[in-house]
Amino acid sequence: MDKGKYGYIENHKKKLLISIIVLGLVIIVGVFFSVALFGTRKNLFIVLPILTCIPFAKQIVLYIMCANFKPLSKEEYNIINKKIDYANSNDLIYDLSFSRYEGILYFPVAVIRNGRILLLYNSGFKKKYPDNASLKKEIENSLVNRKDSYVVVLTTSLKEFISKANSIKAPTEEFISRDKKVRNSLFELGV
Repeated sequence: MDKGKYGYIENHKKKLLISIIVLGLVIIVGVFFSVALFGTRKNLFIVLPILTCIPFAKQIVLYIMCANFKPLSKEEYNIINKKIDYANSNDLIYDLSFSRYEGILYFPVAVIRNGRILLLYNSGFKKKYPDNASLKKEIENSLVNRKDSYVVVLTTSLKEFISKANSIKAPTEEFISRDKKVRNSLFELGV
């Protein structure tokens, strides 16, 4: 499943979980056969389970980072498709994440259109980002190195998101290719 499509993060979590199970089994089976065949772990066969531990640990970390993401429900997805005129275009993307040194920010739906980035944030504000303004500033800092300056709009409710999404006009010729570049660069920032 491609990034930006509805259901991407759930699909990504499933793939991570499957790879964790497979890698874990490789480690367990490798250690078991090493001990069963040679009577000790001190042999060359144990190298495979040891080397498998590195990708196993990486997959566990990725899964833990994605575990708290709250994607849109099917009901919310259907509401967006009914109420936003351009819901089936590439301007509307789902399961967007920003990976930064401090952690990952997750947005279940976003619009990148005509020089604007509209984001829905549904994770609640915490100590690190106590309010809408501090979160918006963090997002703008993540995008500061871009040549194209885009206006970032952050919403916290689906109703507000739909209202603001419908107020964004169709992209002009100037923004069609720029929007695509921004979309692709945002996909590179997250999982």
